[in-house]
Amino acid sequence: MSLTKLVANYSGYNEWANAKLAQWLGTLAKGILTQKVSSSFESINLTIEHINFAQDFWLKFITQDDLDNVNWSTDPQDASQTLKELVELSSKIKVAFSQYSKSELIEELVLDQPWLKNKLSRYEYIMHVINHSTYHRGQIITIARGLGISENVPNTDYNFYNSID
Repeated sequence: MSLTKLVANYSGYNEWANAKLAQWLGTLAKGILTQKVSSSFESINLTIEHINFAQDFWLKFITQDDLDNVNWSTDPQDASQTLKELVELSSKIKVAFSQYSKSELIEELVLDQPWLKNKLSRYEYIMHVINHSTYHRGQIITIARGLGISENVPNTDYNFYNSID
């Protein structure tokens, strides 16, 4: 598989997995998403917000958009709005990342933030943002199971995305 197809496929996977997760979470009782838990973030909703913040930042950075308007502040909002934003951002990522040529994907980008400075190829940053979302999706499933939720838990494994029916 070529680099361009790999990035497009993983971007599609990220959109699919986040949409499956959002659809499932949308069926749960509203209070579940904002219930305080002992995890990296205080609730499922705040974990989704974190994914959204990260996807927004990395989308802007990778597409070389202005980073001055990235908002990292946590403002717990309606969980349904958080889920809607997850799906919308994931779709934007799929579209943007799937359009890069091989030469654009191997282009090195310099990240110069107070919290991190590095220089990687565009495709490495793309793979990072997708892995980051995957990590937190797993956290959310674990949180939900810890809250006693075991019905209809979605399988967002990459191999299921690529399965042949």
